[in-house]
Amino acid sequence: MLDIRRLHILKTLELEGTMTAAAAKLHMTTSAVSQQLAVLEREAGLPLLVRAGRKVRLTEAGIMLVGHYGRIASEVESAEANLKKFHTDVRGRLAISAFPSFCSTVLPAAVMSLQANYPRLELTVSDLEPFESVAQLRAGHIDVAVVDDLHEIQDEGLVKTVLARDEIILCLPGGRLAAEAVTLSDFAADRWILDQEGSVFEQFVRQTCRESGFEPKVVANCRNLMATLGLVRGGLGVALMSELNLGRETEDLVVRRVEPSCGRNIIVLNRTASKESPAVAAALEELRIAVEARPTA
Repeated sequence: MLDIRRLHILKTLELEGTMTAAAAKLHMTTSAVSQQLAVLEREAGLPLLVRAGRKVRLTEAGIMLVGHYGRIASEVESAEANLKKFHTDVRGRLAISAFPSFCSTVLPAAVMSLQANYPRLELTVSDLEPFESVAQLRAGHIDVAVVDDLHEIQDEGLVKTVLARDEIILCLPGGRLAAEAVTLSDFAADRWILDQEGSVFEQFVRQTCRESGFEPKVVANCRNLMATLGLVRGGLGVALMSELNLGRETEDLVVRRVEPSCGRNIIVLNRTASKESPAVAAALEELRIAVEARPTA
């Protein structure tokens, strides 16, 4: 009989491309991965891998098995989720991922509540961009993923819950006069500080400015929010940012809502097979509570 754990290793190898990368993802040694796949080949009675230098590709039989694994894993997860309903408390392991601004602001409060309310729940957290979260969710490494709708999401086989609306706000140096709600076109002559060059959020800001009738004069691209806020504080330019980032770090700056309103939806994803999981339900509820308590402009 085929072992589902070995099928999982085969699936991970297909995703990662090399034994070394698959071993790192699975927290195994390379030799252990190789040994387990050799056992799987013996169980199947067919070659499942073709080695080409450092990389490994699956044979037609291997690809077929990986296809079956997705359905098998989904059924097993669904069975486990239904079985957990018979427990009177939330327990087991739960892996959560979230995009950086959510992970650093809202998620800690949700995690603290989960730990306090459900001491038998083992939590792990990953700071991932939305496209990474979706890939890890589909691979079974993440159970609950917080993403946004600036990224295109292929949600087949996933349950999508809209958690909240996240307004995008304008951040100005302290002391600068501005109306309670501003129009971006009024800042067409300003210098702009944008997110990392080529990022989804940078492209979103550029497009938002273009729709307001101007091309932003970019003087800095920053991967780090603290760097962006520091440059705004120093008067280098203005920046659009998520309302999630409001807090102690922005108290000495001027932040304003934008008219017309622009923003994104914060979305929680989980696999359809886990929709009956008490742990997933508990996480969704704590995330909802935490996001409702966040500061707003």
